[in-house]
Amino acid sequence: MDNTFHTAIIGAGASGLFCAGSFNARKIILDHNTIPGKKVAVSGGGKCNFSNLYLSSADYLCQQKHFCKNALASFTPHHFMHLLEDEHIVYQEREKGCLFAQDAQDIVRFLVRRAKKNQTEFSLSTQVLSVLPQKEGGFILHTSKGPFYARHVVLASGGLSYPALGASPFGIHVARQLGLSFIEQRPALCGLTLPKAEQAIFRKLAGNSLTATVTTDRKTFTGQLLFTHEGFSGPAILNASLFWTPSKEVIINFLPGTDVREILTASKNSARTFSAVLAEHIPAKISKAIIGPLEQSLANAPKKDLQAAANRLNRFSFVPAGTSGYTKAEVTAGGIDTREIHPTTFEVKNRPGLYVIGELLDVTGRLGGFNLHWCWASAYSCAGALSRKF
Repeated sequence: MDNTFHTAIIGAGASGLFCAGSFNARKIILDHNTIPGKKVAVSGGGKCNFSNLYLSSADYLCQQKHFCKNALASFTPHHFMHLLEDEHIVYQEREKGCLFAQDAQDIVRFLVRRAKKNQTEFSLSTQVLSVLPQKEGGFILHTSKGPFYARHVVLASGGLSYPALGASPFGIHVARQLGLSFIEQRPALCGLTLPKAEQAIFRKLAGNSLTATVTTDRKTFTGQLLFTHEGFSGPAILNASLFWTPSKEVIINFLPGTDVREILTASKNSARTFSAVLAEHIPAKISKAIIGPLEQSLANAPKKDLQAAANRLNRFSFVPAGTSGYTKAEVTAGGIDTREIHPTTFEVKNRPGLYVIGELLDVTGRLGGFNLHWCWASAYSCAGALSRKF
């Protein structure tokens, strides 16, 4: 068996598969999973939110503010849409520009088929043990199936979210081996948990949801908020979690666009309770739990209690105890420091022939197709560079 390749791609996920299919050279994809594209297959609830019509570099968190711009400009949502149309793969636009396939498996099959058409071999159920540069150029990859040699290596092993689907810290281990810097990784696009005392208050609301505005670190998101047994989840919280860091405050407005103090004051002489007066704006069960011991008849309520109740609903402030963790996180924030990477080729600046793409980089997008599109865009730019390396 000839185990020497133009390129070895480590990771059969979104970025690795798309990179392999985007240039024609003899290459191999190595992955410890038994099948390719496992996370893609379950993304978007099995429908694969593959991109977003309205994305821009402002939708991404990265230590280097402008790092994403070149890749996103080179490969747009319309580029991916055209590829799907050429393959007669059905997709649809949903709310806020989110683009979904009819079936995520259609995307996986497309990615694998496209890779194979461009001289890609697959070595699945393969553990990569080390990646070592050779003096004469190129790399040797020691694996559970023996050594492989490649002139170029692409790290596309993803982040730490969804460990049940095979996520691992392999990419960072290789980064350490090769002396690359990285930004500490953390779960992102995930739920936020409450301190124990407040968990007890909100646990009775688990499963309920409403539209809310969530603010942290001067970033504000409006969308559905879901009460959980441990705290809060839902799109508004998931987006905010990307920008939240430990010890920072989070502020929730459970009634965006509604001045609770004004409504309560207007009914000051009513014998009804706070939650009863607010019932046409928010379910009484929810407002009663949030207001807590401040709940009382308006006729007897002092002004300070009106203001305090209004603050609980319009400006509920807390410092999260933490997040729901990698098992529930959509993505991993942090990763290999983009200052080490050429933004147009994705080659490591001080390691010629080594490339890093996708979620393994310190680039994380908002909820809504942004992260999968980053996989396509970074892989496309990387493939373009590799196609010129003959």
